[in-house]
Amino acid sequence: MVVVSSREFRANQRKYFTLARSNDVVITSRTHGSYRLVPVSLDDSLIDAAALDAKIRRGIAEYEQGKANWIREGESTDGFLARMLEDK
Repeated sequence: MVVVSSREFRANQRKYFTLARSNDVVITSRTHGSYRLVPVSLDDSLIDAAALDAKIRRGIAEYEQGKANWIREGESTDGFLARMLEDK
């Protein structure tokens, strides 16, 4: 684990971004506390579970209220999207 001050991090960001690919990097600040620098991969979720759950529940409620849209038989994806934009 590498622990650096926020000042050191600001001065050498590239170094610590590269280092974070293979090590834990902790950035400390007297004012704001400590933070861990973590690389994000394609498999990572960038939405928290509570927000995702709320979106899913809202979608289910809209579906149950008949607010869902369906693609029509023979309609292309582009045609469907164009129709959705026209309805707004």
